[in-house]
Amino acid sequence: MLLTLIVFVPALAGVIVLASPARAAKWIAGGFSLAVFLASMWLYFGLLGDSSPNFGTVMDPQWYINATWIDVAINSFHFKVNYALGADGLSIPMLILNALLTFLAVIGSWHIEKRVKLYMAMLLILETGVAGVFAAFDLFLFFLFWEIELIPMFLLIAIWGGARREYAAWKFLIYTLVGSAFTLAGIFLIYFEEGGRDASFQHFAQNGLNLTGALPFFGTTVSLGLVTFLLLFSGFAVKIPMWPVHTWLPDAHTEAPTAVSVLLAGVLLKMGAYGLIRICLGFVPHGAMEFAPVLGIFAAINVLWGALASMAQQDMKKMIAYSSVSHMGYVLLGVAAASAAGSLNLAFRQAALTGATLQMFTHGTITGMLFFSVGVLYEKAHTRDIDVFGGIGKRMPTLMLLYSVACFAALGLPGMSGFVAEYLTFTGSFATLPVVTILSVFGVVLTAGYLLWMLRRSFYGPLNMKWSWLTDANAREAFPLVALAVVIIFVGIFPTPMLNLLAPTLSQMIHHMTPVIGG
Repeated sequence: MLLTLIVFVPALAGVIVLASPARAAKWIAGGFSLAVFLASMWLYFGLLGDSSPNFGTVMDPQWYINATWIDVAINSFHFKVNYALGADGLSIPMLILNALLTFLAVIGSWHIEKRVKLYMAMLLILETGVAGVFAAFDLFLFFLFWEIELIPMFLLIAIWGGARREYAAWKFLIYTLVGSAFTLAGIFLIYFEEGGRDASFQHFAQNGLNLTGALPFFGTTVSLGLVTFLLLFSGFAVKIPMWPVHTWLPDAHTEAPTAVSVLLAGVLLKMGAYGLIRICLGFVPHGAMEFAPVLGIFAAINVLWGALASMAQQDMKKMIAYSSVSHMGYVLLGVAAASAAGSLNLAFRQAALTGATLQMFTHGTITGMLFFSVGVLYEKAHTRDIDVFGGIGKRMPTLMLLYSVACFAALGLPGMSGFVAEYLTFTGSFATLPVVTILSVFGVVLTAGYLLWMLRRSFYGPLNMKWSWLTDANAREAFPLVALAVVIIFVGIFPTPMLNLLAPTLSQMIHHMTPVIGG
């Protein structure tokens, strides 16, 4: 019941907002999003009372509901979809992140005046779509929610975005739909290869997939496991986004309103990474093993290309957009290391996968804080051009402090959550993919370069008197930044609660993969 409320209450709240007076829309959206965040936190607290080593895994979730929804049999054709929602150590952090960022996005959108009821309703419906992806424990239900989130995100960019908003919105939609078509084909392939009986996550986690055949391909053969993996991964790669299917992201980020950019980077990109870990790695380990070396190469390209592209940007928002491409490369690196073939200590595999999963959460909070910071500056100065500023920290000391904290977290400064995630990822991946890991480490150096250079040119040094009239962030504008800073520093100093939450699920996944990839 709790999961159903977390998933569907935001959509219900969106309907209520549409039916309410415009002056009440923000308060209704804020109240409901806060309530959903508090409910999502209860998912975590509900795990604290059990010490079973397998507690909170996909096979033994604390929160689970399963009921037949669609069951159609026509001769030999059988199609079944269960209303299956669950929450384990992999999904709970994502549900909490989604609820937190949506609440902060509502607070950060308090200045919106254009069609405010529709705007707030779309934020809440988007929350339902994303929460459904993280809570779904059935492949077809997962895909349904995966598609639902496209509608509100498209409208949020197309209606409230910048000058090229329609182009950015359509590019986002087309890229995602094309990738999703391949993912749906992979889901059907899995379903019918397993006899069309059950598409639940628990079924695949318990029984595994017998994808041992081969398919003809230009005079040779390709394993069925690899084909299935690539079909599923296609849609996830677009959403992550992985080079070279990343080009929709900078456009979408640049044109989207600040709060929408926060949700786009904070939770929508995590949908792709979540699908890669939960479905590709968890259910198709044969294909993951075969593709691991190539995935490692793509990871290094993501890290380095994204960082180099960030260094070339003059627009702060576009710089952060490319930095997301770079930082999501660490997720790809951790997954590649966890699935690489060969005899390897399981501890290194689990460290790499834990780092990748933690990176999903930490990147959501850090990038959200970066985008909120740029949004506050843009609302006051009406420009995001790095070179037109200079010494504005003298006029905006609070924003300078909070923006600096976000930048330090993004470059992996010890004591902040980004450091923990990157350290675990590099430690685990070096044992399996040393060359790729060494190349990826240079991404940290480049990240420090473009972020510190941006801070130096914009906030530090002599004040450019052109901006002597600027005012500092007020309490409402600073609230999302302070809230995210608290999370970033808490996880950086005391990561144990988060790591203990992830450990049972990832351990079960690693041991499920071990007979396939060796170890």
